[in-house]
Amino acid sequence: MLLVCLLPDTYLLAGERLYGATYKITLQEDAKFSEDSLQLYKDRAIFAAKNNDLKNAAFYAEEYIKYSAETGFVESRYFAKFSDTAEFKELKEKYDLNVNWLHFFYLFSALIGFFIGIMLLINKSKDKKATVLISVFVLIHSLFIFHIFLHSTNLKFRTPHILYMSSIFSYLYGPLLYFYFKRITQKYTFKKRDIVHLLPTFIIMVIMFPLFLLSKEEKLHIMFEVGSFDRMPYLYGIVSTKILSLLIYGALVVYLFFKNNQHKSYTSEAKKWLTTLVTLSSIYVLSYAIYGMVLAEIIPNISFLFNLQIVVMATMVLYIGYASFRSPNLFAGNFNSNNDKYVKSGLTESYSLELKDALLQLFEKDKIYLQNKVSLDQVSELLGTTRHNTSQVINEHFGLNFFEFINKYRIADAAAILEKEQNRNIIDVAYEVGFNNKVTFNKSFKKFLLQTPSQYLNSLRT
Repeated sequence: MLLVCLLPDTYLLAGERLYGATYKITLQEDAKFSEDSLQLYKDRAIFAAKNNDLKNAAFYAEEYIKYSAETGFVESRYFAKFSDTAEFKELKEKYDLNVNWLHFFYLFSALIGFFIGIMLLINKSKDKKATVLISVFVLIHSLFIFHIFLHSTNLKFRTPHILYMSSIFSYLYGPLLYFYFKRITQKYTFKKRDIVHLLPTFIIMVIMFPLFLLSKEEKLHIMFEVGSFDRMPYLYGIVSTKILSLLIYGALVVYLFFKNNQHKSYTSEAKKWLTTLVTLSSIYVLSYAIYGMVLAEIIPNISFLFNLQIVVMATMVLYIGYASFRSPNLFAGNFNSNNDKYVKSGLTESYSLELKDALLQLFEKDKIYLQNKVSLDQVSELLGTTRHNTSQVINEHFGLNFFEFINKYRIADAAAILEKEQNRNIIDVAYEVGFNNKVTFNKSFKKFLLQTPSQYLNSLRT
């Protein structure tokens, strides 16, 4: 083989030309390449590089990569002099590890989404069905974003079994969001006939199942477009029907939103949550339609248009994560019922927001919670309103009762103190931030930080 590399092309393969099309066709028609065939591609790429033949060095390097799956070959020292050429830059972009700031954003969004989705699933909730719907919605979006991350960075070549892994969830986005809205706005009770909404997902699972059973080598052949399978089977059918599904369910969600948005028992926080979620999902439907037109070559394949739907999806996942942290009551089954007792309240929305700002001033700037005998009456007097209005403002805007609201601030202070002064006595810290006894402090600490003060200190020291 070494001799072959050193001889002129007229002596190779019994007279066939080194860069001729005849040998290329012969190799491509062969279903299984021998090691000699692969080695020949490799040797030809190296031979061309040594002879400063950029065009054929790039061509045979790519052929070798496709059939051997050795993506690192493009970074071989033989091609160092070609590293700044357009041909080899293109090869590196196609096959070598390729990471930029946008890819890190995808990875960050996916990991946050997985965390939020799992936390929503395991947390206790009065309306578990609504919580499961929104958590699964977040998880499948996160899986899709993670899939895009692997694909865009070329890590897919190192993890071939991720091939098509997110495709089976293509028709779940719409139904999950639709039934979540239906559940939280109408307290909808699920019926057996609702299973028909899962029929498209079942069909695509049946269609794609044989592809999931392929071996690692067969999946790599598909990725490199050298196998007998189409690299993107049923592409236009899946994309077009997914767009149709998103449009139908998107219209149903918008209908539910406008039908129920004026419900008087909704909190301002809940209305904001619904409005933002509907807006983001509508933008996502539009961006996916644009993505579909890019794939169908109806509009030019511009990087911005391709990535738009992923950015929108990631933004939606991050917003849900933020909302679940900021207002956990939105996911806890208290969407409507929490504020039924305030339906007849005379507190207007503008006055409620005014009281909220004044309340935050008392707690975040004046730190009134540090007084261990602070009461609802005292806070109400400082706000210049009734205890009923104060209670309503805390409940509507923060999803907590008065004592939970106070203790949340106290625990945040306690955690900060323990982090800075890890040798402090725990009970001393409890008294310093406003608690009257250790039992209440420990209970509140575990409620808000999911661990005891001692466990928190141990985690800081490890």
